[in-house]
Amino acid sequence: MLLVALLVTAAPPSVQAQGGKTRANSIRIAFPRYDGTLTPYTFDLGYPLMTLVYDTVMWRDADGEPRPWLARKITTSPDGRTVTIKLRRGARWHDGVPLTADDLVFTFDFVATHYHPRFSPQMDGIDEVRARGRDTVVVVLERPSPGFYDQPLADVPIVPRHLWEGLAQDEAPAGLPVGSGPYRLVSQGRSKGYIFRANRSYFRGAPAVRTIRVPIVTEADDTIARLERRRLDMVPASLPQETAIGLESGSIAIARGPSYLGTVLMFNVRRAPFDDARIRRAVASVLDLERIARAVGGAVPATRGYLHPESRWAPQAELHRYDRTAAADALSERPVQPARLLVANNDPVRLEAARQVAVALDALNLGIKVTPVSPERLSRRVGETGGRPDFDAAIWSSVPLASYDPAFLQSIFGSDVRRAPANHSGYASKRFDRVVERVATAVDPQKRMNAVEDALVLLARDAPMVPLFFPEGAFAYRPASYDGWVFVKGTGILDKRSFLSAEAPDPTPTPGSIDDPRSDEAVREGGDSLRLISFALLGLVAAMVIGVWLRKLAQRR
Repeated sequence: MLLVALLVTAAPPSVQAQGGKTRANSIRIAFPRYDGTLTPYTFDLGYPLMTLVYDTVMWRDADGEPRPWLARKITTSPDGRTVTIKLRRGARWHDGVPLTADDLVFTFDFVATHYHPRFSPQMDGIDEVRARGRDTVVVVLERPSPGFYDQPLADVPIVPRHLWEGLAQDEAPAGLPVGSGPYRLVSQGRSKGYIFRANRSYFRGAPAVRTIRVPIVTEADDTIARLERRRLDMVPASLPQETAIGLESGSIAIARGPSYLGTVLMFNVRRAPFDDARIRRAVASVLDLERIARAVGGAVPATRGYLHPESRWAPQAELHRYDRTAAADALSERPVQPARLLVANNDPVRLEAARQVAVALDALNLGIKVTPVSPERLSRRVGETGGRPDFDAAIWSSVPLASYDPAFLQSIFGSDVRRAPANHSGYASKRFDRVVERVATAVDPQKRMNAVEDALVLLARDAPMVPLFFPEGAFAYRPASYDGWVFVKGTGILDKRSFLSAEAPDPTPTPGSIDDPRSDEAVREGGDSLRLISFALLGLVAAMVIGVWLRKLAQRR
């Protein structure tokens, strides 16, 4: 549940047009709680805030495609196992020390040996990392892996070796964080929140907003009231459809786009009744995804499977078939014992989804009881926190990273516990393991697309989960205050690209290459499908904090 509820407010801004964007002296981004010192090892919910301070080797563009960021050129050897990264010259840490290849090598080694629940699993497929001079890094992979550009290169933040070297497992450098990003964190505290100042010497150009203030704001009603009283600039929490429509006016605009965070019906395949694939398929057949999407409002039905239909890896054909007659016939042949459907009690959208599922199943006399529980208890019951799974079915999340790169499917559905830490359903299929291995290693784009489709077809047949819908991303902002927001496909508008000057548009990728819009050098496609963990854990923590916000927003309808 990668929900990050952030709110942007503005002091009376000074706005000037510049290159199709605007500039502002100061804006304020409200956050629902204090989130540590915002280093890669001390943030909890605030990944977008942390990445204002720290950079990655690649970064996703508005289309959600990884593009060179700290890198100026990346090449891959013919066998797909050696990736050479050429760094840009001019990138510096906030203390003035140049960023070099040694920092990248150190970061990869540090993350691999100092466990982080989000980043460390991404190092799993790396055999060796070494520096070659000041601006070249050579990464040797265990096997060809075409997802390497997205994860870890577009996700893992690079840290300065001269400040992090020698730290123990649970340590971070003392004081305010030092990164290479477009902003410096100059003040932070549990009560006063955060203040970021623009890095005027940033290697990709000075940011368009000089100061970003991040006060702690805990109440949704307060947030919406400030927005309506012209005291806020932007709300980058994705709003419920009716709330967004109610706010939209001449002075408030809504940025809309696809959100890769989806909702699924997850079964526990370890025990009855859902250990029987025929019953799971019957349950899937009785669910009208179009109706469910309409009921929750502003959602896209997940008729093409686990990946968002706007992902470039999503199949063209629909994989879900609504057939009540077939479902009734299947269930009449095998009595089904009553089951419980767990759902987080602080999420009105998913509570409605659970109700819709129960209504559909009741029509076939399949007894299922909706059981709202706290997000903490839901996490424990599905086994996410390391305990033994204890549930029949649950309304759960589809992880956005799978729609960015489908190698992540192995983390959710694979049989190998080490490579599939997000497999909470208990699904185990050797056939799926073989297919997803092709997804992970197929360098040819068409062969990889074929493997992705094979994997999704197999998941639709075995039905360890039934993908239900993807909500539309809807973010409110005031154009008169600042209109430089960039919607990154699948994620939203709280992104460092929103604060940087307009660049030349990224060229359309051609097979085997991705071009850096600031360099004439091509980036040869290669890379990795390094194993990642489930981001649902961080999302559940986020849901605990913002559930009250969302519930109150829903009550305003």
